[in-house]
Amino acid sequence: MSTVHSTDVRTAITEIFATVLSLPGDQVTGSAHFYDDLGGDSLQKLEVVAHLEAAFDCRLSNEEAAENDTVDAFVRLVGERAA
Repeated sequence: MSTVHSTDVRTAITEIFATVLSLPGDQVTGSAHFYDDLGGDSLQKLEVVAHLEAAFDCRLSNEEAAENDTVDAFVRLVGERAA
């Protein structure tokens, strides 16, 4: 993971959000809120987290999953794991 650039991380996370939520990628912005702006639900959030854990070979706690609701937030979180 340390060789993955932050733009690659952002692109991958945006694609995960878009795929799980069945949205066009350009609708998923860095600051769009998972529930309020993108219309996600709790089961879709769990699916996003599972995809993130698999894609970036990391484990996210329930608290981390609950506290992070945007692409930007997950980019920071994944970046911290890679540091």
